[in-house]
Amino acid sequence: MDKYYELTEDKVVKYVNEKIDFFSDDAVYKCSEIGDGNLNLVFRVKDTKNNKSIIVKQALPYVRAAGDDWPLDIGRGAIENKILKLEYELTDGLVPKVYLFDDEMCCTIMEDLHDYIIMRYGLLNLEIYPNFAEQITDFLVKTLLLTSDVVMEHKEKKNRVKEFINPELCEITEELVYTEPFNIGGRNDMEDFLVDFHKKELVEDDELRLEVAKLKFDFMNNAQALLHGDVHTGSIFVNQKYTKVIDPEFAFYGPMAYDIGALIANLVMNYLSTDARLEDGSAKDRHLNYLLKTMGEVIDLFKVKSLKLWDEVVTDQMAKVPGFKDWYINDVIVNTAGVTGCEMIRRTVGFAHVKDLDGIPDDAKREKTKKKNILLAKEFIKNRHKIVTGKDYIKLVKENRVY
Repeated sequence: MDKYYELTEDKVVKYVNEKIDFFSDDAVYKCSEIGDGNLNLVFRVKDTKNNKSIIVKQALPYVRAAGDDWPLDIGRGAIENKILKLEYELTDGLVPKVYLFDDEMCCTIMEDLHDYIIMRYGLLNLEIYPNFAEQITDFLVKTLLLTSDVVMEHKEKKNRVKEFINPELCEITEELVYTEPFNIGGRNDMEDFLVDFHKKELVEDDELRLEVAKLKFDFMNNAQALLHGDVHTGSIFVNQKYTKVIDPEFAFYGPMAYDIGALIANLVMNYLSTDARLEDGSAKDRHLNYLLKTMGEVIDLFKVKSLKLWDEVVTDQMAKVPGFKDWYINDVIVNTAGVTGCEMIRRTVGFAHVKDLDGIPDDAKREKTKKKNILLAKEFIKNRHKIVTGKDYIKLVKENRVY
């Protein structure tokens, strides 16, 4: 930490030029801090004369959204760097290209996705991404299945588990996703209209809390595959042709369902938000239908692609036993529904919210939508063994429209 200091817009240009030969001598610089996440500093450094730019991401020694009161190991930046390079290779470039990682400063200098948009904002603007389901399922299948025991040599995989152990960020997930939202206090954050509703529907529902406990301990103990650990629409850049997944600093070996469920949950919350924010009409119908179609395709394509790739890459002899691959992938899909529900709940009453729900301007509609989001999430958790196809997901979400 002796040489570590926090970058600023004034310091980052000099830092970049000391570390990497990227910009021309005649560069005219424009620098801005663009991070909108909870943890890190993110700078875009642009040469406006030659139209070149890069991203500099620095891990902070605390949770940015909470300040110095919540310290955090900056070593997570090294994990993110390794993951980005590995995912780049596994997925043929569905993540940004890393140019340099600086251990001392915990900085990653990487490709600037300047012609992409964060998917959450695109969806809130009713954008439709025709290639997204195909590309994101390529990402999920390749990063998850290819890093699992059914493919990897078992000792090598166990060494990977050690290499990517990530206790501090795992603890954040264990607490913020699987614990605090189902209890009183902690770092929960909710509007007044949810306080009694939270207590009745979540804290006092013992059946629900039992199912969440099962999901929590699966997350903690099932080192199934190398997860991204934070796949949501705020961690995905998109345009009309391509998809790029960013921010894998929560990566560790855990259950495949966690990555898929986090994504589905954010699509569902955008669906409920759109239903509440827009008046009935063709624009609303078009977007809702796109979201439903995408949810279904993510589930079904993940299953189809996994089963197909299985036959090409599986190495474990017992994994070739007839019927095993179907059981294995179906179990992932079942738990995906449970994770979907937990993510929806924590984004409503927990520490970190989403603009999809918080940004509903009408107070009455926001209250109704957030309560519906919680009730729908409970269905995903409690009935996850019945939610095993894309059609099942679509049916459940359509039945729980807000308006």
